[in-house]
Amino acid sequence: MPILFISRGTMSGVYKLVDCLTESTGFRCASHESLTKIVNRYGELATRVVEKLADAISGYDQFSKLRWPYLVLMRHALLEEVLEDNMIYNGYSGHFLLPPLQHFIRVRIDAPLDLRIKMTMERLKCVEKAARDYITKVDDERVRWARFMFARDLRDPKYYDVHLNLGHMSIKAMCGICEQVMAAEEFKATHETRTRVEQLLLAASVEAALVTDPRTHTLEIAAKVEEGVLSLLGPYLEGAEVKTVMEIAAKVPGGEKVRYTPGYAPTLDVQR
Repeated sequence: MPILFISRGTMSGVYKLVDCLTESTGFRCASHESLTKIVNRYGELATRVVEKLADAISGYDQFSKLRWPYLVLMRHALLEEVLEDNMIYNGYSGHFLLPPLQHFIRVRIDAPLDLRIKMTMERLKCVEKAARDYITKVDDERVRWARFMFARDLRDPKYYDVHLNLGHMSIKAMCGICEQVMAAEEFKATHETRTRVEQLLLAASVEAALVTDPRTHTLEIAAKVEEGVLSLLGPYLEGAEVKTVMEIAAKVPGGEKVRYTPGYAPTLDVQR
């Protein structure tokens, strides 16, 4: 069975959809919030990035120093979750962390503004203007987040396989559509796609080891596995620095045989 990635707009009814799907399918569920808790074990990193986002334009140097370790650790946490099939992930841009594999289904959920305002007023116990302002603010933050983190517009339909609008159908109908898509033969996990996830997890584990080690945490070093070979790509380093990097990578299970290629900046290559 596949992995379902649900990208949500602010107050778009996604939580009700997730509840419906988990009840009907028995699938596990993970969210942006649950991954953030895992990343925050490394010095509240995720929280610091979110707090710095508002000042990202004026203080981009400071923000960019947090960006790479955040991406690495979030990707690592997400890959640990999707290693086993039959999972639903809900967030707003988490699907950008991974490449679009065959058994990954990307769904975007939206709702009309008036419906979102109504749900916001009920949930936050506020008046209409406050609800409207809240939705505008959070929507803008999420769009900027995706642009800074992934250089992508999360509203672009090309990044989704299915786009559903609560203004035209009920939660029950949405749930039924998602179930049918998830049951389709073309989205079932295969040996090849499972192997690819394992390779991505190995690479992410090495990257996570490097960004959490005080000797290498400032370096942007990407890892990839191709044809059974683990390669590290990063800046030009002195001999002793390369030796340290290789030693850290070798301690990761599966990272015993590794090669280092200097002169590559992986900053925006988050979907390799």
